[in-house]
Amino acid sequence: MTGFQIFLLVLLGIVLFFVLVLSVPVRVSLAYDDKIRLSVRYLFIKLNILPAGPKKEKKPEKQKKEKPEEKPKEEKPPKEKKPNPILEMVKANGHDGMMTVVSNLGKVLGTYGGKLFKSIIFDRLELNVTVGTGDSAATAIKYGQTCQKVFPVMGFICSNNLVRKYDINVEPDFLANRTEGNFYCDMNICCRKIINATFAMVVRLIFKVVIKFLTGAKKNNKENEEIKTQTMKG
Repeated sequence: MTGFQIFLLVLLGIVLFFVLVLSVPVRVSLAYDDKIRLSVRYLFIKLNILPAGPKKEKKPEKQKKEKPEEKPKEEKPPKEKKPNPILEMVKANGHDGMMTVVSNLGKVLGTYGGKLFKSIIFDRLELNVTVGTGDSAATAIKYGQTCQKVFPVMGFICSNNLVRKYDINVEPDFLANRTEGNFYCDMNICCRKIINATFAMVVRLIFKVVIKFLTGAKKNNKENEEIKTQTMKG
């Protein structure tokens, strides 16, 4: 084998290694019963984010020696501020141009967020809520409001993502004096899909936002220059 073929094999092995590593999902576990628990696991590494561990006590700071009073320095005249090129280009785009840029930016970010959300796989999604207020009429009203908030969100998740285990229970308790509940969620996030979605977002930002922003500024500058020349001739 030649040196070039060995180089290609090594390069291919490195690419395959990163593809395999990035294909391993990040597992995020979120639970709420008596307290919130949040942990993240990737390969053999596990981080318990919540509840946070006990804070370390800070060491007492040593008393700083008092420095001798310094003589006041002579004030220098303020420097002239240079015009910000970005603000100048924003002004050059005009109101309509900036609204187009902002609209395109919102569409790109919305598409990016949608792709990221759809790439999440839920291994477990469990919610249990017992609604109680101590008053039968108030409990019935609160139960309806809770169902109105919970089921559309859970339905949206189940219709847009892969959910392997799903259990949602919302029940009224006309004898209880308070509302209680618990929530358990285990989800897998693929790093490779996040990188792909981010790369696609960057490309769209360049072509749909940045280039249009720059071309709009140049176009408006040319129009302003033409108007100035016409007024000067007139």
